[in-house]
Amino acid sequence: MSQLLNSLLTVAPILQKAFLFDCMVGVTDREKFLAYYPAQGLNLGIKTGDPLRPGSINATAIAENKRVVKKIPKEIYGIPYIAVGYPIVEKGQVVGCLATGVTTDQEDRLRNLAENLTSALENIALHTESLAKDAENLAQASHTLSDAASQMEVKIAETTQINELIRNISTRSNVLGLNAVLEAARAGAAGRGFSVVAEEIRQLSQTTSTSAKDIFRILAEMNELVATVSGEMEKTLNHSLQQSTRIQELDAVMQELRHMAEQLKKAAALSGRLE
Repeated sequence: MSQLLNSLLTVAPILQKAFLFDCMVGVTDREKFLAYYPAQGLNLGIKTGDPLRPGSINATAIAENKRVVKKIPKEIYGIPYIAVGYPIVEKGQVVGCLATGVTTDQEDRLRNLAENLTSALENIALHTESLAKDAENLAQASHTLSDAASQMEVKIAETTQINELIRNISTRSNVLGLNAVLEAARAGAAGRGFSVVAEEIRQLSQTTSTSAKDIFRILAEMNELVATVSGEMEKTLNHSLQQSTRIQELDAVMQELRHMAEQLKKAAALSGRLE
């Protein structure tokens, strides 16, 4: 047997313990396994003396005389792993192969987790963007309603002025009616017709005064309601603006989490130690 292979057989179990990851190690000559040390989570059931399978990483490294790296899917041995085959060359001839392998089960789970996280964050980001638009529209609608309430307050104030004018007219009409009644009384029989007109003016004045009071009351109630609506609109507007701001902050957090998920996927790919 090759002296180099003998030396390698001696140090193989030491090398396995020296690796950073739990690693299986196999040593072969050109035809069969000379030693096999399974890892705790990766045991292919190989025994000393088992022949090399055509197309295996050992056979490929020996045949091509170069380092070979392969990712073996879970379907082959039930465990996904990455194997490295390194040809052993002595005096210009390939005399065997040193093979190592580490499981990628953890890396695959990490990658799947990162992909699922990315997908979930993308969905959350879409909903967050939709909520942000809805919050912006709500803020705009609240602002419009607040403006409308303010304009209504102005119009009610203008109506109050008109009502004040009506009340003044009513007061003056009442005074004129009283004066007309007094003048009709002085005129005696000649002023009876005018007395009837004066009385109608007085009654109309009283009716107008009563109506003006009712209008004042209704306008005051409307003004209170408008003030309440305006105040609530202002609160809604403030809440909408705060909600929009918070959603924007949430969207920024989602973007950061998405970036972290992408970094996680890259880290999972790198931890796979593929070449």
